[in-house]
Amino acid sequence: MATIDTSTEREEVKEGKEEKAAYYVLVGGEAHETQGVIPEKRELMHTSLTYVAAAYAQLRGAGVPRSRIITIVQVRDYLEGLKDGQYPKVMYEKECALLLKEGGSDYDFDAVCPSTVWRVVLGLKNENYPKVVPKGKDKVKSLTLAIYSHGDSHPAVKIIKHQHQHQHQEKKEADNAAAAAATENGSSNLMGPPDLKPHLDPLKHEWFVHMPYPNKDRRINNEILSFVATEGSKDAGRCRNKPEYYLYATQLRSIFCSLFQENPKRPVIALLNYCRSGGGIEFLRRSYTRKALGAEKWPLYLMSSCQASHDALVGGLWETWFQHLSKRIPKLMSSDAKDTVNNTNITLGKLFFESKKEYHIKNKYELKDLVKTFAFPSIFGETNNQNAVAVRYDADLAKVICSSSDGTPDFDLIKKMQQEYREGKRWKGKKVIGKSAGRREYYSGSLS
Repeated sequence: MATIDTSTEREEVKEGKEEKAAYYVLVGGEAHETQGVIPEKRELMHTSLTYVAAAYAQLRGAGVPRSRIITIVQVRDYLEGLKDGQYPKVMYEKECALLLKEGGSDYDFDAVCPSTVWRVVLGLKNENYPKVVPKGKDKVKSLTLAIYSHGDSHPAVKIIKHQHQHQHQEKKEADNAAAAAATENGSSNLMGPPDLKPHLDPLKHEWFVHMPYPNKDRRINNEILSFVATEGSKDAGRCRNKPEYYLYATQLRSIFCSLFQENPKRPVIALLNYCRSGGGIEFLRRSYTRKALGAEKWPLYLMSSCQASHDALVGGLWETWFQHLSKRIPKLMSSDAKDTVNNTNITLGKLFFESKKEYHIKNKYELKDLVKTFAFPSIFGETNNQNAVAVRYDADLAKVICSSSDGTPDFDLIKKMQQEYREGKRWKGKKVIGKSAGRREYYSGSLS
């Protein structure tokens, strides 16, 4: 478990030399098709701007100087395309007030592109990129890279038509076989599990982050795409066929490699907050890849807001992570990095646990709605009081859907609840209590 060093957040000067300190790179992306075109053709709302602005304000409020926060997001580029005094410009100006007051985004307009992230994080400074993460072992104590955008994936190689048809037929046959087996085993009930999206083979797909603008420098564009399998993007369809607009997970992996080759002991914390962002951590799941890269020794803490084949919720982990991090930074700037709650070291694992738990609880309605899409009591169609069934069922789910210690579902209680619903006890007034001490009953009483 990584412990954040107390000196990470200090900004002191001793004997004329500034101590190493933490740097933060906040990236707000968007799809070119929605915010990279001329203002008249853009969508009304911007996906990432308010979240980047909020994180910036939280870090500044916690005492992190602007000089150590690098922002890459459309601020003026987006706002200048909106009408003064009207919604949503008034709302966005309010949300971005501090960022605008302190000079706006460090990289705006067509600088919001993949190569800017590449240059900034790797410290490739020049006249067009004056603000980057400093190079050298004595400059930066830790680096946090946070990316909020849309995300997706495409096949690594072009899929021939007959191969695609064959894969579709195989999936259809597998789905039919699974459904038949479920029926035979008596598990094809309304409380059964949802049909999850198929897992994507990490060796046959490329994951990416949408950016509104392409790489301007042709040399850099060719360099950072030279090791990415982009052939499959050609026929991947709209919003998946413009590699020069995408920041790939493969490129992020290369960035991490370069960072740890230069400074193998400097911690890097990365938050990937976009749909299918789990694809960005797939390489860490493969032991041979970790061994080949030497990643098992990297001081890397990598987080994603969803799995490799799933979509992320609006806000995702971004909101809760920066809320909990910003609350701890003042403590980290002091001489004692102990948690005031239980007098233990403040660790990244603890911060992530707290952030994830709050994220689950705040968004439990999403999971409830998903469950109700696939599972509903059969009595719903047999009673004259359907509203009562719906309300009671929703209340039952609410008590178990985030009741584990980390805010995830308590599957023991869910299993018990499902069994009681099957047996009809829920509707006969019987009471069911959780076995473990301290658990509340999740339903009682009868349906009138």
